[in-house]
Amino acid sequence: MRRTSFLLRPFLLLCLLFVALPGLCEDPDVDKGRRQLETISAQLERYRDDAALAKARETVMGIQAEAQALIDSRSPELQSLDARLAELGEVADGQAEARDVSRERRTLQDQRAAVDAELRQARLAVVEGSQLLERIAAMRQQRFFGLLSERTTPPWRPAFWRQLAASAPRDSSRLERLWQQTRDASLSHWKEAGIQPLVSLVVAGLVLAGSWLLRLRLTGMAATRVPAGRLRRSAPAMLRVVLALVASLCAMQLLRGALLPDNPPAAVAAIASRVVALGVFVAVATSLGRALLSVSRPSWRLPAISDTGARALRIFPLPAALLVALASLGQEIVTLARTSLDLAVAFTGLSAALCTALVLLVLVRIQRLQPLAQDADTPQGHFRPWMNAAVSLGWVGNGIALLGLLTGYVALSAFVGMQMIWAVMVAAAAWLTMRFIDDLVCAVLTSRGAAGKRMNTRFGIAPHLVDRVAVLLSVVLRAVVALFALIALAMPWGAGGTDLVDRTMQLLRGITIGELVLSPGNIVRALVVFAVASLLLHLFRRWLVRRLLPTTRMDEGMRASVATLVGYAGMVLAIAMALAAIGVGLERIAWIASALSVGIGFGLQAIVQNFISGLILLAERPVKVGDWVVVGDAEGDIRRINVRATEIQTGDRTTVLVPNSELITKAVRNRTYANAEGLVKIVLPMPLSTDAELVRSLLLEVMRGHPGVLDAPAPGVTLDGVDERNRLLFNATCYVATPRQAGGTRSDLLFEVLRRLRELRIRML
Repeated sequence: MRRTSFLLRPFLLLCLLFVALPGLCEDPDVDKGRRQLETISAQLERYRDDAALAKARETVMGIQAEAQALIDSRSPELQSLDARLAELGEVADGQAEARDVSRERRTLQDQRAAVDAELRQARLAVVEGSQLLERIAAMRQQRFFGLLSERTTPPWRPAFWRQLAASAPRDSSRLERLWQQTRDASLSHWKEAGIQPLVSLVVAGLVLAGSWLLRLRLTGMAATRVPAGRLRRSAPAMLRVVLALVASLCAMQLLRGALLPDNPPAAVAAIASRVVALGVFVAVATSLGRALLSVSRPSWRLPAISDTGARALRIFPLPAALLVALASLGQEIVTLARTSLDLAVAFTGLSAALCTALVLLVLVRIQRLQPLAQDADTPQGHFRPWMNAAVSLGWVGNGIALLGLLTGYVALSAFVGMQMIWAVMVAAAAWLTMRFIDDLVCAVLTSRGAAGKRMNTRFGIAPHLVDRVAVLLSVVLRAVVALFALIALAMPWGAGGTDLVDRTMQLLRGITIGELVLSPGNIVRALVVFAVASLLLHLFRRWLVRRLLPTTRMDEGMRASVATLVGYAGMVLAIAMALAAIGVGLERIAWIASALSVGIGFGLQAIVQNFISGLILLAERPVKVGDWVVVGDAEGDIRRINVRATEIQTGDRTTVLVPNSELITKAVRNRTYANAEGLVKIVLPMPLSTDAELVRSLLLEVMRGHPGVLDAPAPGVTLDGVDERNRLLFNATCYVATPRQAGGTRSDLLFEVLRRLRELRIRML
C-alpha cells in the first residue's frame, strides 16, 4: 500500500525524463551485458516489489543503450571493411594471387569477422533487452492492478482504528527519527554555510516578486504588441504558465539550497526532491487554472465558460493542487519512514476521502450552474458536449471512489480520485498548449503573418502553399503535444513514463518491412530529396519553356507537348530518387508493381488508360495545343493536355474536359490538323425565276470584298440544283485564316448579301 504513487510519480518521471541523460560506457562489454540479462531474466519472478523491478529495468536499459552505442560506433567500420574487400575483388579460379594482396585479404577478413561477431552479439543483446523490458513492464502492471484489487479493513470499522492505535507508538518513533534527520541536516547547514542560506531565501523572494512584476509587464505588452487575433488571448495565458514554471523551479531550488546541504542523508534528499517537484507542480497547476478561467479579464478567457461559471470554479485549482501535493508527499514520507501498513492505509484513505469530497463539490457546483447555462442561451455556455461527457465521467469515477472507500478498497479509491484530478490538469495543460501552438503558427507562418509574408516576397512561394505548410506544421506540433498528454495520462496505470516513451521511440525508430525500414528519419529524407528534385525539375522546365524551346522551329503545340513530357519524366525521376532515399532500389520495385497491378485490376483501369492515352497524344500528336477540334458535341480550341483529360475551350468561353482515351479511341475532327484555314459556307435558296448569273456575281463580289476572306483558295459559287419547292440552291464557299473566324465572317457575309439583294430588289421567295 505504501508503495502506491498516485499522481506525482508521473509528474516526477516527466521532469526526470527531460533532465536526466543516460551515460554510455566508453568500451561496453557485450558478453558481460548478456550475462547480466540472463541473470535478471532468471531472477525476475523472485522480485516482490516495484522498486526491485524498477531497478532491474534501469539495468536492462543501460545494457541495451551500451549495445546500441556499440552498434552505432562499429557499423561504419564494418562497412569500411566491406568496401576495402570489394576493392580487392574476387579471386579467379585457378589464378594465383599476389602474396601481399593475399595477406591483406586475410587480415581484412579476420577483422571483418571479429567486428561482425561483435555486432551480432550487440544486436542480440538489444533484442533480448527489449524482450526483457516487455516482461518487466507486464509484471509491473500486473502488480499495480493487484495492489488496486487488494482489500483492507474499511476505515469506518472500529477494528481499523484499533489496529492503527496499536501501531501508533512504533510509527511515531519512526516518523520522529525521520524528522530528526531532516532537522539536524538543516541546522548543521545553517551553522556551516554562514550567510549563504539567508541570501538564497532573499533571492528566492526576489525571483517570485520579479516573476509577478514581469508577468504584469509582459501581459500588458502582449495586449499591445501581439497582432490582433486569437494569439492575443492565448499568448498571455501561456506566458503566465511558463513564467510560473520557471519562477517556481528557481525559487524551490534556492529554497532547498537555503534549508539543506548539498549532500544530505538519502531519505532527506528524497523528501527534498519531492518537495521541490511538488512546489513547482502546485505553482503551475494554480497558474494554469487562473489563466484558463481568467476571472478578472473575461474577454481574455479561452475556454467557452461564462463569467458565472468562471467565478464559481475559481477557488478549486489551488485546493486540488495542494491536495495532490500533500497526498504524494505523505506517501513519500510513509514509505521512507517505513511505517506500518495501518498508517499507510489510513493516510491513503484520508487522501481518497479528500479527493472524493473535492470532486463531489466541483460536480455539485457545476450541476447547479447547468440551469443558468441553459437559460442564458449564449454561445459560451457551460455545458458543451465535451463538458457533459467529462461531468458524466466525473460522477461515475466519484461513485467508484466512494464505493471503494466504503468497501475497503482504499488503494483503488485513492487512485480513482487522484486520477480524476490528474486527468483534468493534464487535459487543461494540453488544451492550452495546443491552442497556443495553433494560434502562434497561424499568426506568424500563414500568408497573413510576418514570416509568411517574407516567404512570399523573398522566395516567391504562393500564399496558398505557405498556408498549407502552416496548417501541416500546426497539426504535427499539436499531435506531439497530444502524444505527451496521452503518455502523462497513462503513466499512473502501472507503466512508467520512460516505458511509454521508449515504446514510442521504438515506433519512431522505424517499422521494418523485409529489408525496408520506414522511419521518420527516412521519410523526412525522402521528402527532402523529392522536394529538391522537384525544385530542380521546375527550374529546368521553366528554362526549357522560356529560353531553349523558343529558339527552335517547333510550333506552340509541340513546345507544350515537349514541356509536358519533360514534366512527366522529371516527376517519375523525383519519385524514384525519393524511393531510393528510403532504401527502395530498382531491384525492389517488383512488389510495388505487383501492388499497382492489383489496384489497376480492381479499379484503376480508366485512370491508367487515360494516362497512357495522354502520353500517346503528346508523342504522336494527332491533336495538339491550339488545334480546333470537334469531339462529340464539344467543339473548340485545345488549351491543355493533362495527365487524365484534355481541356477544350468552346466558343461560349466554357471549358469541356474530355478524357484522353476518347481522343484516341473515338472519331475526332481536327479542323487544323492538315492546314489552319477555316471554311465559310453559305447556302442561299432563291426563286426559280432569279437571274442566276447576277446572284453568282453578287456573292463573289461580297466574298472578295470582305477583308477576312483569303484570296487563295479563291472563293467559289456553285449551283447545287433545285429543291422540292422549286428554288435554286446557291452554295457559296470561301476560306478564312483560322476556323475561329468562320462564324463571324459568315455572319458578316450574310448581312452584306441580304443588304445587296434588297438594293437590287431581288426577292428570295
